[in-house]
Amino acid sequence: MIRSSFSVLAVCACLAAGPAFAASPDAGTGLPSLNFNPDTGAFTEAPPPEHGWQAFADLLKQAAPSTDTAIPLTPEQVSGHVAALIDAGRADEALDIIGKQKAAREIQAALGVDVQLRYQEGRALAALGRHDEAMAVWRQMTTDYPELPEPWNALAIEYARQGRLQLARDALDMALVSDPSFAPALENLGHVQMRLAQESFARARAAGDKIPAPGAQ
Repeated sequence: MIRSSFSVLAVCACLAAGPAFAASPDAGTGLPSLNFNPDTGAFTEAPPPEHGWQAFADLLKQAAPSTDTAIPLTPEQVSGHVAALIDAGRADEALDIIGKQKAAREIQAALGVDVQLRYQEGRALAALGRHDEAMAVWRQMTTDYPELPEPWNALAIEYARQGRLQLARDALDMALVSDPSFAPALENLGHVQMRLAQESFARARAAGDKIPAPGAQ
């Protein structure tokens, strides 16, 4: 039993996550913090801290009446920042930004759904160990957007983590129906099929051991 569990975990460790929709070039580096304006529902990047004479000049500026001239980030930029936070091990911060962005869209009655942000929500939940919630996000995405391979691939990784390899294979098959050249799903399918074959050989050996030898009493 222990050997079987270890093998499933080993397969899961080998599985490749798909691209995070939005690029995350800042992953692993010092990420700028984001300012959120609840009145406008917009995120802007906080300016880097200044020192010396520039810091003094900034204090003078703050003492005078002014307007906010910061340019709001686009949804793609917000998703990219969230992806970078998750990659940097800061999934809790990513979820906080996701929550604020979703609330702002509701207030603004924005049309459509931010698909990139929804996918990142699943990644953040999984990174925090909230796997059931992550799977719920990705299952809903496979219903709403079956043509996207990334949610199917992410769902397959979660199934493999649970040892449900048949479901993992089915999810990967769906990912490849969506995009036959989706490399992460192709790689993951190879790992899952290899593990399924190993289990079949193990069952065959176990069945053979139960067959009495000819002439045995």
